[in-house]
Amino acid sequence: MKKGIILWLILLVGTIFLQGCMDIKLDVGKSIQAPKNKVIPIKGTWKVEKYKAEKDDGQILLGKTAIFSERVAILGEEICEEPEYKVKNVDAKDYFLYTHKSAYNDIKVDGEKIEVISITSKDQYFYDFIRVKDRELIVCMEDEVYYLSKISDATNEERIDKYLQNKNRNEEKNESNLVGSGVLIGLGSLQDEKKEEIYRTVWIAAENKKLYPIKEIKELFVPRKSGFWMVGKNQTIQEEVKTDEIFSYSIAPNKVKENIEYKEKNVYKQHEVKENVKRQILFVGNDYIATAYGKDIKNLAGLEMLLVDNVKEGIKISDVVGNEGKDIFFNSAKGALSKLDISEVNSFYKPREKDFTLARRNGHWIMKGRLYNKKGENKFLEFNIQMIPPYKIVHYDHLYVSWNEVKKRVPQAKDIFTSPKKDIALVVTKEAIYVYAIKDNQLSYKYMKKIDLKENERIVMAEWATGSYVDRWNDTINSMENKK
Repeated sequence: MKKGIILWLILLVGTIFLQGCMDIKLDVGKSIQAPKNKVIPIKGTWKVEKYKAEKDDGQILLGKTAIFSERVAILGEEICEEPEYKVKNVDAKDYFLYTHKSAYNDIKVDGEKIEVISITSKDQYFYDFIRVKDRELIVCMEDEVYYLSKISDATNEERIDKYLQNKNRNEEKNESNLVGSGVLIGLGSLQDEKKEEIYRTVWIAAENKKLYPIKEIKELFVPRKSGFWMVGKNQTIQEEVKTDEIFSYSIAPNKVKENIEYKEKNVYKQHEVKENVKRQILFVGNDYIATAYGKDIKNLAGLEMLLVDNVKEGIKISDVVGNEGKDIFFNSAKGALSKLDISEVNSFYKPREKDFTLARRNGHWIMKGRLYNKKGENKFLEFNIQMIPPYKIVHYDHLYVSWNEVKKRVPQAKDIFTSPKKDIALVVTKEAIYVYAIKDNQLSYKYMKKIDLKENERIVMAEWATGSYVDRWNDTINSMENKK
């Protein structure tokens, strides 16, 4: 009996020892994810029965089939593999007026609410389908509205296999000859004459390492699961008090000028203040906006992370990465303080969960926190949070050219972004963005394009598109430009 107890104690101590020697998992982003929605609310086979369009182009889909299953979502010739279905009930008037205003006067629905089924795959948006009745759907595409009727509750697996085989054959034919990447680069720069920061988005895309025309859009044009959104900053003046406000709103890309009313509706003031508040956008992703604020544009000590869906108030780091991430945040703060003298440590306030942001370093996004000094609100200690930015904040952050290679080729380089397809790279200096081709993980001998930057302009967003999404994003951006 005693031997058994001794053996059990040895095993217990050994287990504890081994756990203490294990590496700490710092990349909590991929381990803390919401489960995927497997419910398929519109499962079955549907047919495009009719359409309404400003032009005759809509007849291309007339009579075509739509299929929705766990494996695929198909509309005509477009295929979305491994789809995710998200159902939301929204105000019908608001949805059509602000998201698809072109269809607002044409579509009649029963009731004030509608059910919208958004389909995405690997965080790439496919389409929204609006349920009109149990067996009737609507999908809006640019200036076209399609009406679908359900013809079967079942999905023909053999037919799906043929769709996928044809898609794979086409991809195999094009794979060796066709590689495409595109990136939306968000930029912020300070206007010295007004002491205001302005934002713009540059669209850079290439096919077979041949560049599309470079496009530019005012404000930050953000691709999301629900479509494209606009993010930026306004200033209000009340009783001589100037307050910067962050705004975000969903847009119908072909009706950008008609979304001004929606923009005003979705501007929120973050703080009720009696003194000037300046704000600056530091980072924008699919769902998050990192900001800094203060009394003066050159002294923005405060940090605030906002949700694109709700810019009313900031969130805490545990809201993004849970308690594991919160522990890493506090441990990182503790590590930063441990490098100071004891007398200096006591001059800082305790770390707060809301004081975190993202920054660039050697071709990657990193997470940073701040500790504030009791001697003044603009005195703070910035520290690196020992954690890879979670996937829900940064979807793509790989580097296919070594930083040493970059500095060797472009000594003045401050940053670099490389495409998921390993075909192009953006090397950033103080004055410009240089677009290079990539071959065998090395930059081409000569850059393909130089895009001038404004004085002190910095990158706050980099969102990539690959495959068929390059042309889809390009068409959307072109349609916005044509509608200006």
